[in-house]
Amino acid sequence: MRRMLLLGMVLPIVSPTGARLNAQSGVGLALSLAPMPVAVTRTADTTASRFSGLTIGGSVGLRLGRLRLDLRYLEGGLGSDLEIPDQDIVEGELLLGVAPLAWLTVKAGPHIRSFVTAQGTQRWVFWEGRVAATAKLGSPNLLTYLEAWHVFFSDVDAVEQYDSGNGLEGGIRLALDRLPFWGTLAYRIDQNSLGSGTKTDTVEQLVIAIGWFVRR
Repeated sequence: MRRMLLLGMVLPIVSPTGARLNAQSGVGLALSLAPMPVAVTRTADTTASRFSGLTIGGSVGLRLGRLRLDLRYLEGGLGSDLEIPDQDIVEGELLLGVAPLAWLTVKAGPHIRSFVTAQGTQRWVFWEGRVAATAKLGSPNLLTYLEAWHVFFSDVDAVEQYDSGNGLEGGIRLALDRLPFWGTLAYRIDQNSLGSGTKTDTVEQLVIAIGWFVRR
């Protein structure tokens, strides 16, 4: 968990609906689609296994005044150097939020993650609360973003009882003045604990995205 907090402080991010869009009134829409490397580390007692692979993901962000609606989806295959069967990961989020300030957004909603193998599917359902903040990096076109979340309720297909979960997302975003395009370089990590801390599941993701937005 210390690693998550440190990386979250060092690697701030930008979201498709960053500070520049939040400052606008009216309606805004942001779309993105890009390949995204993902790594999953599972630790049980003193044993650790790691899976990694390239996924395809996308997001949709809708802004209506101070209201926010964020949707995110990704899927792809994960492999390991160990003698462990490969698996697929499928993930989706649906978050509703409000922006009380131009640089601050509070969101909540379901986050669903599934691991698919030949033996079956393990599904993780999280109900999360999130806080996101944005800031300029010396230019109105270059933004930094930090988002943190906590799992309040969960439903996990596992023998062990679910303990807790937290996550951080951070990076930078560049928006163009005269063109409706933006680029994001981001780092995302979340960690979930089961069985009174005897098992942990850590998912890391590098987000490299090019998106399109429209506002009125």
